[in-house]
Formats: sequence, structure tokens, C-alpha cells
Amino acid sequence: MMLRGLLKAMFSEYNGIQVFMYPGTIFYWLSSTGILVALSSLLSARIHYLPLTFWGVLLIYVAFIMIKIYTILFKGPHFASPHLISEYWDSVIRLHIRLFVVLIAVMVFFVFAEFMSYFYGIKIPLKHGIMIFFRLFTVILIIAYYIPAMWLKPYRERGYGRRRSEQYFFAWMKRNPLATVKYSGMLFLILLAAVRLYVLLIPYVYNPLIYAVNDFLIINLQLELAPINHLWSVFYDLFILSAAFMLSNLCFYPIMMLAQALANALHPIKPGKVNYAQSQETSS
Repeated sequence: MMLRGLLKAMFSEYNGIQVFMYPGTIFYWLSSTGILVALSSLLSARIHYLPLTFWGVLLIYVAFIMIKIYTILFKGPHFASPHLISEYWDSVIRLHIRLFVVLIAVMVFFVFAEFMSYFYGIKIPLKHGIMIFFRLFTVILIIAYYIPAMWLKPYRERGYGRRRSEQYFFAWMKRNPLATVKYSGMLFLILLAAVRLYVLLIPYVYNPLIYAVNDFLIINLQLELAPINHLWSVFYDLFILSAAFMLSNLCFYPIMMLAQALANALHPIKPGKVNYAQSQETSS
């Protein structure tokens, strides 16, 4: 029960998006000295570990999305809902297909940048472009899971499967196109407001609180990255980075839940409408 509550706090809804929209927020949970030492060693003498670090970050993101899909589908132990297990693995397969397409696009962009640089002397900011593309992809993917899940939520809570829930929703959407656009836009604005509130609270609430606890306990609560000296230090720093990511999610969770309560209250599909849709299907 505690593990499920912890998973919900760190992975549910759109939690995690705040780090990809504002990557600097994760550094509040890391020691500034450790960040400088790790980055300077990685980008100088240990530059050959950079591809491994990139793939490690991508692996962490894939694991994060897989657990997020799990928390969206399963409200209890997965063995209590065996009919959802195949749906979960279908979602995981679709996730990997999307990642494969994105990686192909990145490779094409890399080849194009090298071609333009070699033959025409046009320097394309490759690293900066890939970083922007990665941030956009991660943010869009989280939103792409969150907003459809919110629309299907009233039907899924009644135990309907994904395909049946989508049929009910699309039928409702055809009758209410304006309400569909309005609520989808509202969800996006609520999400942005929650993330922005978290960003504002970090320097004025969370960061002073960390320093106050540090002074009171005479220990440093900020996580420390290690200099990249060998292969195991890469794995260690990836683990510390994951821990900082989870800490950020835990601190964002209360804000997200307040925003989620507002989003649920404004949901245009009420339980009565779900019952009406079910009666319509029975009568037909």
C-alpha cells in the first residue's frame, strides 16, 4: 500500500513534466560543487562517456514513462485487473515504436547537420538542437498520455476497456466539439499553471527549507554527483540524477494534486452522462 502511494506520488498524471519544461529545477536538489565537478570531467577528459550518459538518461525516461502508464491503468495491484495487462504491454510497445521513430529522426538530423557542415560550411547547432528536440518530445509525450487519460477517466472508472471508452468519448465529442476543445485547452493551462507555481516556490519555499534543515541537522541534504573517472561513476551519477528527479516529483505532487482536483471538478463528462451513454447502448 505504501509502495503504491509512493508510485502514485512520483509518477501519476503529468508529474515529472516540470523537470523537462524547466530542467534547471532539478539542480536545486543537487550540490552545485558536485554538478561542476561531474560536468567538467564528463565534457573534458571523459568525453567518451557522453554517449553512454545520453543513453542512460533516455533509459531512465523510458522506465519513467512505463511506470507512469502503469499508474494510469492500474488503480490497485495489477493481478487484480488481469484484463488490463495486455493493454499495458500494448501501450509499452507503442511507446517503443514512438521512441524508435524519434531516434531515426535524430539520426537523420545528425547526418543532415554533418552534410551541411562538410560540403557547404554551414554550422548547425547540433547539440543545442538535439537538446531542444528531446525536451519537446518528453513534454509532448507526457501530455499525450495525460489529456486522453483524463477524457477517458469517467468511463475507465466504470470498468470499461480502452476501446469501449474511446467509442463513448468519440460519440460524446461529436455531439460536443466546442466543449472538447475548451476542456482540453483548460487542462493544458492548468498544467502550465501548476508547473509555473512549482518553479516560483522552489527559490522562495523549497530551497530555504532545504538550507534550514541542513543547518539544523548539520548535514547536507543535497545529493552529490561524483566526478566521472570510470564506468561505475557514470552509473552512480545516473542513479543520483534519478533520485533528484524523484525528489522533484515528490515536491511537485501536492501542487499537482490541487490542480488535478480543479481539473476533475471541471470535467464536462459527469457520472450521469456515462450512465446515459450506457443506457443508450443497451437500448440500441
